[in-house]
Amino acid sequence: MSVTQQYALDLYRAAQRGEPAPPAPGRDDWRTLRALREYRDFQTVIEERPARRRGSALRRALRAVRARAARAVRAARPVRAAGDWPTGAARQPAAGPGAGPGGDASVRPVRDPSSCPTTG
Repeated sequence: MSVTQQYALDLYRAAQRGEPAPPAPGRDDWRTLRALREYRDFQTVIEERPARRRGSALRRALRAVRARAARAVRAARPVRAAGDWPTGAARQPAAGPGAGPGGDASVRPVRDPSSCPTTG
């Protein structure tokens, strides 16, 4: 049962019993997360553990995201430019989009067969 179906069932039961409607799903999520964070910070103080450094963790996470994005950009670069093919192996450009075997994909060699949309 989905969250929406459960909420509809709860609304129906509340209406049948004359009770107030339950809160909509997701309405108090941020308030709950904030309360959990405050509770965790309070427990840290009570147990005399060192406080977390949120700023450094945030910077570390942002660096990781940037590094992943840079790797994705490097992986998306073409293997060879159009004029870099060895002599005797030059490919003729297709007559139009989808022309020739493999359509537009025939211009760039496939490194990994599992990444091929037709066979992988």
